[in-house]
Amino acid sequence: MDNTKKNRAPRQILFVDDDPDFLGVLKETFRMLSEEGWVIHCATSPKMALDLLKRQRMDLAVVDLNMPLLDGVQFLSLLGKRYSDLKKVTLTSFATEEKRSQCLAAGAELVIEKPHSPDGFKSVFAMLEDLISWEPQQGFQGMLRRVGLQDVIQMECLGRNSSVLEVQNGQVLGRIYIEDGSILHATDGKLTGEAALQRLLALTGGSFELVPFEKPPERTIEGQWEFLLMEAARMRDEGAAQTAAAESKAAAETPSVSTVPVDVVETLICSGNGEPLYHADCADVNARVELLKQIAGQAAHLAQMLPLGKFDRVEMQFPGARAIAQARPDRLVFVRTVNQPASS
Repeated sequence: MDNTKKNRAPRQILFVDDDPDFLGVLKETFRMLSEEGWVIHCATSPKMALDLLKRQRMDLAVVDLNMPLLDGVQFLSLLGKRYSDLKKVTLTSFATEEKRSQCLAAGAELVIEKPHSPDGFKSVFAMLEDLISWEPQQGFQGMLRRVGLQDVIQMECLGRNSSVLEVQNGQVLGRIYIEDGSILHATDGKLTGEAALQRLLALTGGSFELVPFEKPPERTIEGQWEFLLMEAARMRDEGAAQTAAAESKAAAETPSVSTVPVDVVETLICSGNGEPLYHADCADVNARVELLKQIAGQAAHLAQMLPLGKFDRVEMQFPGARAIAQARPDRLVFVRTVNQPASS
């Protein structure tokens, strides 16, 4: 443990989830990752969480979205009214853009998917640790390599801060101007306004840093930041869906054994968390989504047991037909084909 962690008081973290088994794994894993720097309190109900908050001041509350009686969105609103200085995060298995917006509007600083692997727990820990350490101040605030660009924009806007985010990814160098929690202007060197903002938010890697606020050369963005981020996420998902459709069609139309002509009779494309983005001739969308989730879970498990590379897809052969299921972090795809009847 470094000297900074040794000299500071332990962080008091509250996790609220109705699954005691998940809380047990989470508590032990984060205790080790924090090197005893976190004191973790667990509650299996909102009532238990409120009792803990009465006895102990918390630095952060991490709330499950789907709980009986009082769901995560309602509980976030309650926490905001009673403990206005408490930092809050939503942890969920599958978050739609609608639920994400509701959580942010209710006071959550971040909406994070539940981890299902050692690397997933490390990533969530890194984001929570950065959030706890976040201290808005004048001047340079340093590099936040482990938190997403969209998450930083959310934190800046929710805190009604003024700053400039400088973004770099290979040849792309852009700036996003935020004043009093509103996005005023964005540029990536070629584009400006919402087009530049969407292009910067679509980047899959790179680095960014916060620098002191300065007035932009012009104001090119007028919309509310919540809708701007939702629109960027929608366009990113649509772009991924179009790419997935093209790749899946090419894969489905390339038989692995023979050159028999095929017809694509069923297609389903989902986001990484299982939200359907496009489907055609899919008789039972929910059943196919559940199948894809099961395959994604098994793929993650196999990757830990036998680390031979990235999982690509599962192919299933049937008499006169073939199905392909692809599970990637950013998308889930199912395609079924049948052989064309032989011409007489």
